[in-house]
Amino acid sequence: MDRADIALLEAVQADSALSIADLADKVALSPSACHRRIKALEAAGVIAGYGARLAPRQLGLTVEVFVEITLTSQSREAMDRFEQAVLDFDDILECHLMSGTADYLLRVAARDLEQYDRIHRDCLARLPGVSAMRSSFSLRRIKQMQGYPVRRSTNP
Repeated sequence: MDRADIALLEAVQADSALSIADLADKVALSPSACHRRIKALEAAGVIAGYGARLAPRQLGLTVEVFVEITLTSQSREAMDRFEQAVLDFDDILECHLMSGTADYLLRVAARDLEQYDRIHRDCLARLPGVSAMRSSFSLRRIKQMQGYPVRRSTNP
């Protein structure tokens, strides 16, 4: 990746709704060169998709919870069963296999504590092979992810 690709990635992360013409102006490329580079970055899998960042509070989601999960077994079968079950619950926003004390870290959002209680009982408690679960509530988000640090992660 060269400097133009890096500039494109930063611009697309900041606003994926930009037209090719606006994107080209922003990174000082012709629209055709910009389009070719974007298509090449998509084909290479560097751009994995496009989406909008939604404001959770505007959607009524005021409670964000990080849930540490410890399994009864770390066998491949137990982990596969757990991971497959996680995929079936839309209330689980993210799931990460972890090193350290917990086996997995989940992120969940809810309208309020009552809804989180329902998610806990109807979703989290039904996950297979769980021996321990610890919920930590986010009191306030200090910084939200705006994108990956493209300039620092590449070596042009």
